[in-house]
Amino acid sequence: MDLNLATVTLGMQTSELADRAHDSILELRKLLAHYCQGPYSPEISEFSLILRVGGKFREFDFEGCDRLRRNRKQKYITADLGVPTHRWRDVSDTAFRSYLIETVETGLLCCVRSLERDKTPIDSGKLMEDFAKVKQLFLEGRAGGEPFRAAPE
Repeated sequence: MDLNLATVTLGMQTSELADRAHDSILELRKLLAHYCQGPYSPEISEFSLILRVGGKFREFDFEGCDRLRRNRKQKYITADLGVPTHRWRDVSDTAFRSYLIETVETGLLCCVRSLERDKTPIDSGKLMEDFAKVKQLFLEGRAGGEPFRAAPE
């Protein structure tokens, strides 16, 4: 698997994150790179999703999809996905993983709808079919577990 050739990428900005939450995000990033390889559109080579995760030093004031941007020359579309602190701190591993995969799905759907509004050719059925496999595998990962805790101050 070559992460440099991934069609759907997942980045992250945070000031604090529990190790187990970080591990889930890395696992999801690898699944997306492996199963969502497109091409899904002749005009888009990358769907770049950026998680903006709240933490000790910075809280993002939104949840869900925000700041959708497209670069036609470099052939990518990107969306910011807000993850407030209360969505990862003191919640179970299962609850966080479920929230995370739903957030990423929302981001992909925002990108798809934007491209469809612009009348950009896109095989949204194939993209969402590939994502469904990622979702299934990700949710079958670790189950249960202790809630995420903030790092000691």
